[in-house]
Amino acid sequence: MIYLDATSAAASPANMGVQRTVRGVHAHLAARHPVTPLRWDFDRRFYARLSPREETHLRSPFAAHAADSGRVSRWLAAWRDARSRPRRRVAPADLLGPDDILLIPDLCWDHRIHAWAGFAARPGRKVAIFHDAMPLRIRGQADSHEKLFAEYVAALAQLDFVICISHEVEDDLHRYWKEFGCAPKPTGVLPWPVPFDEARPATSPSFGTRRLVYVSRLKLRKNHLVLLEACESLWNRGASFALDLIGIADAWRDTRTILRRVRALARQGRPVHWRQRISDAELAEAYRSCSFTVFPSRLEGFGLPIIESLWHGRPVICGSNGAIGEVASGGGCLTVDQNNPHALAAAIASLLNDAALYRRLYDEARARPFRSWDDYGRDLDRVLGIA
Repeated sequence: MIYLDATSAAASPANMGVQRTVRGVHAHLAARHPVTPLRWDFDRRFYARLSPREETHLRSPFAAHAADSGRVSRWLAAWRDARSRPRRRVAPADLLGPDDILLIPDLCWDHRIHAWAGFAARPGRKVAIFHDAMPLRIRGQADSHEKLFAEYVAALAQLDFVICISHEVEDDLHRYWKEFGCAPKPTGVLPWPVPFDEARPATSPSFGTRRLVYVSRLKLRKNHLVLLEACESLWNRGASFALDLIGIADAWRDTRTILRRVRALARQGRPVHWRQRISDAELAEAYRSCSFTVFPSRLEGFGLPIIESLWHGRPVICGSNGAIGEVASGGGCLTVDQNNPHALAAAIASLLNDAALYRRLYDEARARPFRSWDDYGRDLDRVLGIA
């Protein structure tokens, strides 16, 4: 049995970043192996099997979002789930047999890490997926819980194997293990695949659309403010284009700061819009209908929206540093100092006005090969020893 920690994907229909990839891991493991998804109870500190509502969150997040239509109904449903969770509890002694695997693709900045010491004495294999070390790389972020995150990074050394999503993330993990005095455990790099199951869509260049898309949660380290400054400077010079921001709210302070700027620009008549939750079909349509995308985030563990955009044949403006550079290096990207609004504005102006540059990047994006979930699943089976 594979026990899969699906806590974040089971708790909410949000479908960004970690939740999206946890759902993909579950779908492609469950198609080939016996899998029991679990959710951590944060208050009572145990793992439990999922309720029917949590199963829907995991398997069909957009349907779950449509069903959870009212704040009161969402609260009541969550309360009922929490109340019934002790009946679904999985005792530590029952969790892992000699042939079982505990796979933790979730972020665990919580008391789950204290349970790992007990799992270490259990038979079976304990494996985690490590997404990034952002709270340690960029100090002082809102809601980053740096002390707890450092404990999480150290606790990863209690497991049998850690899968890192990029070479930069693997380097960071070993560096912090050394800094924290942890004996390193075996690690490997498995980059994320394109997070779509359907065939790659046929696309054509969309140079004349003059619509930009940025897919990212509203967090200050994602550089929304730098992007908005760059776009404002272009609008002030008479440039004609629209900007769509797609992504859920994040830390309250960060989201409030970003939305204040978005709303101020909108009041001035600037064509900037924010969409918080959209389905996969709506996301695909957003990619198809734009000219290109921007991804000015300072640092990433991987940079999944870059892959999504290129898969849809849309060039990307992004940085060249670290894991972002690992993804961008395959073609289709115009790299820039994403922390400099003037450099970012110049790059946007280039792709808006230079048809030859746009076509070259479009052709590079269409020529890129992409890993599928089937490719990822085979590699994951090998790492887990179940190939």
